[in-house]
Amino acid sequence: MIDVTVVQYTLFFLAVLAVLAVVLPILGSRSCIPLFPLLGRWIRWVLFGVLFAVSLKHFDLSYRADWVHFVSGLALWFILETSYNWIAIKALSGSDLPLFPQFYVNTDGDEWPADQRYIELREWLRSEDYKHLSSLKAELFAGMCLRACVYESSDSFTRIQILLMPTRKGGSAASYTVRTRTQEGQCVITDNLSLPYGGYYPSSWNICRKPLIGSPRRLLSLHKNRLIRMNVQATGTEDSAVEEINEQQRILERLNTDTGFLVPRHLHEEEGKITPNGRYRLWKEMWLIAYLGKPIL
Repeated sequence: MIDVTVVQYTLFFLAVLAVLAVVLPILGSRSCIPLFPLLGRWIRWVLFGVLFAVSLKHFDLSYRADWVHFVSGLALWFILETSYNWIAIKALSGSDLPLFPQFYVNTDGDEWPADQRYIELREWLRSEDYKHLSSLKAELFAGMCLRACVYESSDSFTRIQILLMPTRKGGSAASYTVRTRTQEGQCVITDNLSLPYGGYYPSSWNICRKPLIGSPRRLLSLHKNRLIRMNVQATGTEDSAVEEINEQQRILERLNTDTGFLVPRHLHEEEGKITPNGRYRLWKEMWLIAYLGKPIL
């Protein structure tokens, strides 16, 4: 006979997991704490495994140990999410969505959403003595654009790029990239981009990606500490913001085509944009970022 108390505790535990799986991603988007959505994904995965095990036992579909059912549920979730990710990657490879869009100067006056957190962000940039350099825009497809605001330090050595990406609910999510060029010919980059990339970077780029750091203050502090540890001499650049970002896009596209991540342009219609190796790397980074907050570098 099943102990009623055990059943009650189990139901309460499942209810708590279900609430956390829903609430944490919402809190993460509102508070700009990327760790919350990551925890929500882990809880969702565990919840699926528990429900799978409970269902098998309740309907007498299997008489193996509960831990075997739980592990089987985890494996089934992995297969289902992997299938979904592969379908998404294949759709991306065959779509008209540009992987390295070209930016242009934004003269539409819509560079900043009317949101209190962005007002506070601009005030913080002014307090750090960063001046507005340019507002940029890149069209993904009709009706959807990437927006970027670029700020430069008073000594012209460091630039901060705020990338505003559209979300499913019609809002925007901000990512930050801090960039400094050195006299040794390196480009030191610290960002918190959470979008999976999967591709390759030039050897002269020293990149540190921290998707779990949601605060631009912490990201800038990390960038400054990296420069100190590297013991390099920073230097300015005469390129405008739009010239710099578009040149970087061209470098990345050319490099990833040469290294076999991207399919050459003249074969896009037949084979898609991303090679099989590139799709594997992209899938791998999707998992690493989603569940560990760690990209491929």
